[in-house]
Amino acid sequence: MGDFSGKVAIVTGAASGVGRGLCEVLLDQGAIVHATDIRIDALAGLASGAGELSTAQLDVTRALDVAELVRRVANERGRLDLIFNNAGIGVVGDFRRIDLDDVRRSTDVNLWGVVYGTKAAYEVMAEQGHGHIVNIASSAGVMPVPMQTSYAMTKHAVVGFSRSLRIEAATYGVKVSAVLPGLVRTGFFEAATVVGDYDYQQEMEDVPVRPMAARRAGELILAGVRANRELIAFPTSNRLILWLFRHFPALMMPALARTTTKSLTE
Repeated sequence: MGDFSGKVAIVTGAASGVGRGLCEVLLDQGAIVHATDIRIDALAGLASGAGELSTAQLDVTRALDVAELVRRVANERGRLDLIFNNAGIGVVGDFRRIDLDDVRRSTDVNLWGVVYGTKAAYEVMAEQGHGHIVNIASSAGVMPVPMQTSYAMTKHAVVGFSRSLRIEAATYGVKVSAVLPGLVRTGFFEAATVVGDYDYQQEMEDVPVRPMAARRAGELILAGVRANRELIAFPTSNRLILWLFRHFPALMMPALARTTTKSLTE
């Protein structure tokens, strides 16, 4: 058992990657986890461990469905302690060639899905006087990422939304955090919509940092939740990159420009 024993949590995008890692660690620590994903069959392999597991199909782009699930969990359990708005998709490549429908789809999942989950959970948590909203963003939410413009757009919005709400929500005893992961071993890169001949997979493989296991990412996120951090960034290499971009952007930008030029001219 751990610090999250008996805590009622909702996790979106729980079928794989960071969402699945979060569920595994929460369950090991004795939490009551409601794991959701649009792919309900992919949740079948989750084990309850020391906690209690419930699964449900959820399309985070459907506001009424999200609100209904949050209300049902809160009514059944008598409270809602945590929500992890994790579901996300990627659309990458030369922005000239990206279809606007793909941009809308990315925004619907990555931004509106977070807003819908946050709004529904916030109403419950504000009324009960406690709770923690955890929105999974990305390092792309605080630094530029060329060739991933629509993804970075949504993640910047999630960070700004979360940081602003954190101040407001404290009035009601509700905590809000945004997560800025570095590279995590997930199926995200394979599942991303790649436009044109941009070799996204190869670019990720060329990054001189090994991706961490999803379960380890879950452990680090929960450590940040435990400490009530506003921004939960990991691993150390990612925190260093973010620090350098914040304090020395003029030194870091040329490296991104070179990578972009190479991708667009090859």
